[in-house]
Amino acid sequence: MFIFNTTFSVENNSIELWKEWMNRNYLPTMKDMVKDLRVELYEVMTVVDESMTNFSCQLRCESPESLDTINKYNSILMDNLKGQLGDKSLHFSSILKEVI
Repeated sequence: MFIFNTTFSVENNSIELWKEWMNRNYLPTMKDMVKDLRVELYEVMTVVDESMTNFSCQLRCESPESLDTINKYNSILMDNLKGQLGDKSLHFSSILKEVI
C-alpha cells in the first residue's frame, strides 16, 4: 500500500472555493487516472495559523505505477490550483509506503 499525501493550507475565506476545486477538478481527475484509488480527506486539527485551515488529502493505491501516475498528475493539478487560488492555498506532498 502506498499513500500519496498532500497537505493543504487554505485561507479561511477561500475554503469553499478550494473545496469546489477539489470536488470538480482534483478528485475526479485522480479517480479517472488511477482505477484502484481510495481517497480520504481530513481536516488537520493542529492550528498553526488562525487565518488558515489545514487539510490532508490521502490518495491510497496498491502499485508503484499508480503512484507514478498520481505524482505526475498532482504536479499538473497543483499548477491549476495556483491559477485558481493564487497564494490563498499552499500545499506540500509526501509519499508513504506501508511497512506493516
